[in-house]
Amino acid sequence: MAGRMIIHDTRLAGKAPPIAPNIYVVNATVEINHCIGWIGQYARSQGGLNELLVMCHGFEANWDLGRQMSTMQQAGGFGLQLCTEGLTLYNVWLVRNWKGLIRRITVYACGPADTGPGNEGTAGDGRRFMGEMALWSGAEVIGARNTQMYSWSSSQPIDFGAWEGPVYRFDPSNGQPTQINPGPMQ
Repeated sequence: MAGRMIIHDTRLAGKAPPIAPNIYVVNATVEINHCIGWIGQYARSQGGLNELLVMCHGFEANWDLGRQMSTMQQAGGFGLQLCTEGLTLYNVWLVRNWKGLIRRITVYACGPADTGPGNEGTAGDGRRFMGEMALWSGAEVIGARNTQMYSWSSSQPIDFGAWEGPVYRFDPSNGQPTQINPGPMQ
């Protein structure tokens, strides 16, 4: 496997940094099935990819789905604002198209690996979402628990800088997370 690729949903303002030979730009008009298929096709044409960088917004909400109530604190983990439908726990199985083609998926988004209080085992379980992505894709998946800050301007590409909060690696063999940076304790 060689190389890397970026997928950038333009609802995340800015221009993707020129750090990959292929930058696939999507928005709310591109269907997730088409996007996943196209990435799989490109990866196959390259003999696989070492890394897919995903740059988009993460879905966050002030919900405790377990108790079916609104809360005062926002939590991530509700999926990614990627293409028309988004990528969530309900459709993450689509990434099975990438199995054996991508070694690592790094998600630059807000809170994809977050699981707020009461959201364990629900559609807001970000750790389960990221673990399922690793299992279905066969790739290690990297993502943060916290909201991420980034900068950009019309003359400069997106710069995510250092990660905010803990970052996890999700194992493709069992979907389990391992904290890989010394972020704040949970």
